[in-house]
Amino acid sequence: MILFRIFIFIISSLFVAAGLTTIIGPDINSVFLPVLVNDQATSILIRAFGGVVTGVGYLSMRFIYSSSKVQVGTVILYIISTTVIAKIFSFFYDGYTHYSMATFVILILFALSLFIVQKARKNEIGDQNFLN
Repeated sequence: MILFRIFIFIISSLFVAAGLTTIIGPDINSVFLPVLVNDQATSILIRAFGGVVTGVGYLSMRFIYSSSKVQVGTVILYIISTTVIAKIFSFFYDGYTHYSMATFVILILFALSLFIVQKARKNEIGDQNFLN
C-alpha cells in the first residue's frame, strides 16, 4: 500500500509542478510542455489547462493524507477555482480575447453556482441531522 501512496505522491507533485510552471511562468513553453506554442489562442488554452492539472495534482495529494469524505461538488469546485486562477494569469501574460473573456465569465458563474448549491446542500444535511 505504501508504494501506491508514494507513486501517487510523486505523480501528484509532478502535476502540481507542471501546472504551476505553466500558469505562473511568463513563457508558456517549458520542460513540461512537449509542444512549441507560438500563438495567443493556444497559449490561453494551455495556461487554463495548467489550472486543471494543478487542481488534479492538489486533490490527489489531499486524497493521500485525508480520510474525510469529500463531495463531488467540492472536487469540481477546486478544479474550477485553479482554472480561474490560471485564466487570471493568462490575462496578465497572454492578453484578452473575446473567447477568453467569455470562458472566464462562464467559469466564474460555474464556480459560484457550485459554491451556492454546495452550501445549500450542506445546510439541508445539517438540518436533517439536527431533526433526527
